[in-house]
Amino acid sequence: MADEAYHIGPSVAAESYLNGDKLIAVAHRAGADALHPGYGFLSENADFADKVKAAGINFIGPEPDSIRAIGDKIAAKLFIKAHAPSIPLIPGYNGEDQSVDRLEAEAKRIEFPVLLKASAGGGGRGMRAVYETSKLKEEIEAAKGESLRAFGSDKLLIEKYFESIRHVEIQIFGDKYGNVYHINERDCSIQRRHQKVVEETPSPAVDAELRKAMTSAAVELGRKLGYVGAGTAEFILDEKTKKFYFLELNTRLQVEHPISECISGLDFVELQILVAQGANLKELGILDNIQFQGHAIEVRLCAEDPDNDFGPRTGVIRKWTPAAATAGVRFDTGVEDGSEISVFYDSMVAKVIVHAPTRAEAVRRMAAVLARTVILGVTTNQKFLISIMNNPRFQGGTFDTNFIALEKDRLFPPRSIQQVQSSVIAATFFDWLVRRESRVHLRNVQPNWRNVKWRVPSRKYIINDADEVEIKFDYQGEAQIGRHRFVCGVEKAPTPEEAKKIAASLEEIKPNLDQEVVGRQGVQGCAGVLRLTIGGSQQFFYVAEHVVDVNEKLYYVHDFVQGYPVVLRKVDKLASASAQGEDDRVTPYTSSMPCRILKVIAPTGTVVKKNDPLLSIESMKTEVKVLSRHEGVVTMRVEENQLVDARVLLCQVDEVEKK
Repeated sequence: MADEAYHIGPSVAAESYLNGDKLIAVAHRAGADALHPGYGFLSENADFADKVKAAGINFIGPEPDSIRAIGDKIAAKLFIKAHAPSIPLIPGYNGEDQSVDRLEAEAKRIEFPVLLKASAGGGGRGMRAVYETSKLKEEIEAAKGESLRAFGSDKLLIEKYFESIRHVEIQIFGDKYGNVYHINERDCSIQRRHQKVVEETPSPAVDAELRKAMTSAAVELGRKLGYVGAGTAEFILDEKTKKFYFLELNTRLQVEHPISECISGLDFVELQILVAQGANLKELGILDNIQFQGHAIEVRLCAEDPDNDFGPRTGVIRKWTPAAATAGVRFDTGVEDGSEISVFYDSMVAKVIVHAPTRAEAVRRMAAVLARTVILGVTTNQKFLISIMNNPRFQGGTFDTNFIALEKDRLFPPRSIQQVQSSVIAATFFDWLVRRESRVHLRNVQPNWRNVKWRVPSRKYIINDADEVEIKFDYQGEAQIGRHRFVCGVEKAPTPEEAKKIAASLEEIKPNLDQEVVGRQGVQGCAGVLRLTIGGSQQFFYVAEHVVDVNEKLYYVHDFVQGYPVVLRKVDKLASASAQGEDDRVTPYTSSMPCRILKVIAPTGTVVKKNDPLLSIESMKTEVKVLSRHEGVVTMRVEENQLVDARVLLCQVDEVEKK
């Protein structure tokens, strides 16, 4: 979408987006007189802001001194104590003595549970909740290491951890003339790993009196700072007592700012640019009497696997079709068919935003928009987001930051055969049609004709790398040209019971059967929309096929009824039969995605028990520990700081034979 684009270096952020000198050089080359720092990377780096100004370029953001005073969490608390003591602070420690012994002592003084936080951090990185003394030293060292890698500083602060709170933030805007305004609150309480998943405005937990108190505190802080531009004052709220405590002030535009734009009718980036140009917000008059309209919700569609502790996932997007653009629906994204989700950046693929007259209508609209959005090829949290929208507690607005843990059973229900049955039928019929269309010889022979009648054709699939199912089908012929009839049954395999017979017919297909491309990702192509009648119900599916190798084929199926994709790995029967006899005394551990080895916890020769940590890896800004699946002796195959690709052997655990 840019008129010009400049190459600033490799994908590794330290060599490109975190290199301020390169960015300033590009600004000079482009003849730019202003620089917008975006959402992350250097957007809250005071030294970078100084460099930009020294280079004669306007920095579209707060003054560097404001970033220094409030951008660091410890500095922010010290500033508030000195200049705005009426703003309540969370009990904690933010001293200069950062020795592990001192941090341990302070944590014990505050009382458990406590929250360790990277002073220079954000986005949940370097943040860990600790519930007992025995884990304290280990977690302090881990938090320091993560903070140093992510932000260049291992400085920590410790706070009392409130187990049942809301996360509420106030959007503020200031100008160069001392005017500071608020643009209402946002509720960001639904989080995983202390990172936001769903945001909404207004907050269901905030009434008019509380809103006035919280917005007044945020505006007061902005005025004491002489704050210029967009900022977000974040608070934790005890809903029972209606007490709130200052958390931090983000000196940049937040990822979730579109929902505030929806209810206010403002364009925040436009306001940022106007303020940077010297506009007086009071003279503009647009922030004095904002008429807030309706309710807005944003969800973060991320490349991650909620069923496996929200682990990040990489891959190639084989199909990206957002729901049709209608009033009250907005997608903020930068992906398209063929985009690669790499290991180098955040896992967020798109922001989905809806706006409606009421909260109930906004929730229903979001569920419908998510269900009609097709994203295939990469595992995402799409199904999980739909589950949140359909959750009674969320719909009632009675949730806190523990929502995901408390609602785990409803958000992660066990998968039934009925949920995947239609997707299995769609993948099988798609495969059948691709094979039929690609036949060169005997094209006039009836499809699926066989000499041995009792051998009913069947296919086996592994669903989402977990459950194995089998489908048996029998071709019944053409009801009319282009409409093929089948009788089929889907069952969990292996089960002795005969699968329930289902009448199904292939009504219509709009595929790209001739568009296959061979590349480093394997054979890509063969995709299309299917219209099927299954058990008397007509349904639509989008199917994308990916041939990995001669014995491995993947099908990505978006079921528009269920509203989320299913990944089916076609099983080669001979290969799967031989795999069942595999010796499990040696368990290999391979990387599921490209990653960096952060720490080898169990070197070669270490004797481990089940669930002992073997090593920690980092991918897409997320640290994951690999745990032992049984007792044994470790053989480590990688080194610390090593970059590895997907499907690389990291280590193995040899089971110790008992005498």
